[in-house]
Amino acid sequence: MANLWHLTALFRLAPAVSRSQLRWELVHIAVAVALLSVALTAIALFFLEVDEKRLGVLVADVTGHGIPAALIASMLKVAFAGQVAHAHDPARLLAGLNATLCGKFEEHFVTAAYLFVDLEKSLVRYSAAGHPPLLLTSAASQVQEIEQNGLMLGLFPEAAYTSAERFITRGDRCVLYTDGILEARNSAQEEFGKARLREFVAARQDASGDHLADALLDAVVRWSGPSRDAAKPVQDDDITLLIVDFASTHPPPGRI
Repeated sequence: MANLWHLTALFRLAPAVSRSQLRWELVHIAVAVALLSVALTAIALFFLEVDEKRLGVLVADVTGHGIPAALIASMLKVAFAGQVAHAHDPARLLAGLNATLCGKFEEHFVTAAYLFVDLEKSLVRYSAAGHPPLLLTSAASQVQEIEQNGLMLGLFPEAAYTSAERFITRGDRCVLYTDGILEARNSAQEEFGKARLREFVAARQDASGDHLADALLDAVVRWSGPSRDAAKPVQDDDITLLIVDFASTHPPPGRI
């Protein structure tokens, strides 16, 4: 029986940047996950443990604020639970979520990225709906951008999705994130952007996932600079960063 773990985060930033950090090890499947979230909208994170060798991860970003966004995140949880049979097929899973969500709301939509990890076959599968590209790093190559994107969820009943598949080995890393990182602007209104993010991740391939998460958020905050309006936060869009490291079979003691 598959186990569905879920976390929905709905935060309102104070004038100073606040952080919510969760770190844990999925020891029995040798995957270390570091999560860091600074959110203004509803961010839904779902972890589907199919068995000891297979794991599905959904990152979803709901537009809007407050109770309406939280309700949509709850609907997404129910819809995701109904797609457990398709956990191994990201494109089919997203198509199923979209079919379930269409017609349920009018002024909102959901962007999402789904990553399926299969350690039995040493591969990952990925698909997305209006979401920034997955970054895949390995010691043997440069950072790869995997942009296997379809339309956002909940608006177009006939939307189609496709999946990308990549083989992985120990030491590889997947980085999923929301567009708050890419769209962070400095005083000259220049975005942090894809190229800067890719270079930042590539330069820190030897860093642990939690250290990379902390360093990247700090870099984005420095890039954005101090707010001129005390009533507004420094970062005015959500930032959620999910780093999946393919670790050794026996992680170091004391990691959580």
